[in-house]
Amino acid sequence: MPSNKFLPTLNLVLAIVGYQFATNLAMPFYGIDVESATNQVTIPYRLFTIAIATIVIVQSFRKQKVILKQNRTTKFLMVFWFLLLLRLFYDLQIRTDIFIQQAEAFRIWPYVLLLCLYCGFSVAISYKKIDMHLAFRFTAFALTISLILSLVYNPLLLANSIEIDTRLEGNAALKTIVFGQMGLSAVIIGACMMYSERSIFLKYIIPIFLVIFGALISLRSGSRGPLISFFAIVVFAIIAYSKKPLVGFMAVFLFIGLIVAFSQYILTLIERIAPVLAERLMYTTTNEDRTVLYQEAWERFVYNPFFGDRFAIIYPDGSYIYSHNMILDALMGMGFFGGIIFLAMYFSVTIDAYKLIKYDKKKYMWIVFILIQQMAAGMVSGAFYLKPVLTILIIFIALSTTNYRKVRILYQQTSDKESVSSTKIRTITQNFVRESKIGYRPFV
Repeated sequence: MPSNKFLPTLNLVLAIVGYQFATNLAMPFYGIDVESATNQVTIPYRLFTIAIATIVIVQSFRKQKVILKQNRTTKFLMVFWFLLLLRLFYDLQIRTDIFIQQAEAFRIWPYVLLLCLYCGFSVAISYKKIDMHLAFRFTAFALTISLILSLVYNPLLLANSIEIDTRLEGNAALKTIVFGQMGLSAVIIGACMMYSERSIFLKYIIPIFLVIFGALISLRSGSRGPLISFFAIVVFAIIAYSKKPLVGFMAVFLFIGLIVAFSQYILTLIERIAPVLAERLMYTTTNEDRTVLYQEAWERFVYNPFFGDRFAIIYPDGSYIYSHNMILDALMGMGFFGGIIFLAMYFSVTIDAYKLIKYDKKKYMWIVFILIQQMAAGMVSGAFYLKPVLTILIIFIALSTTNYRKVRILYQQTSDKESVSSTKIRTITQNFVRESKIGYRPFV
């Protein structure tokens, strides 16, 4: 593997699982000491990711002329970020009719400017150098270590279900929602390893460990978000892996029907493993906190539907909370136009992800599923400007699709498919790949 691929690859992996890996590594030293782990691990780790991004940017500009390519998705992303930056700057720096605590405002800007935009830019200019196989192995390794440390230092994960009466946090810095999503990421990576790896150790032993204990963590975290993300991934996979779209949509309806028909049995099974989650699924009410946040965000949108009212729900003491739904956040902050742009971006990157799955399953399957997981998670938790992994994955998937389009256009322009031999098409495509140094295999 060329050495110039290592740092760009690490740069992407850090965005996906770096935070979970770093905070889990701190558990032998800090245990459940939340403050020590947050101050002495999280901040140095963030500085490390920014340093890696900086090195990648410097190397990219030093070795070649950087040209930022765009497609439909990246254009939507740029417009959305422009609107979001205007809203944040106005609310945090100019506006006087609302009060935001200085500490709260200070926490937002590093996420926005450094972790989302700066690190996103580093991926945008180096995406061609990212080794997807190495990134997959790095991600699997980080999740395996994270799960082992979580099992060792969180005894309730392996306790009898009757002993569990609360939602489980992962470690000193991972709360229940992030912990549950980490478990689902382990399930995704384990399943993809079974599909793509060859050796017994990597195809069966490690994947089975990731799937079983990843599912256990996801369920015992007590968060409903991972279940929603898992459902979205299954629906996407059914459609993407179907040879005909109509068959895929019919299979999705069949899948939904089976979920509804066997819902009671599914709840019983979940109750035996994770009684807290089962209770939350069975007794969800319209008066719970998240529903109240949804209503408040909608009311703010209705108050000013054209330009939006504010970036978050702001309390009298100067603290704030996001609505726990990124679509509502976009409507509340940027009005009807911002909401449309956000939905268009989500729809566009989903199409890009679908194309990549169709093009090369083994290469892109795992990262596409991680993207779908994070997109679905954004419907029930998190804010876009506090979730760098979403911006970075959208950029990577969108730009990867631009290379896919180049090869596809070349294939279409060669000549009529029926009159050109497969050998000729393969030769022309290989020449294109060699000249552009993309490294993609030909279509035929």
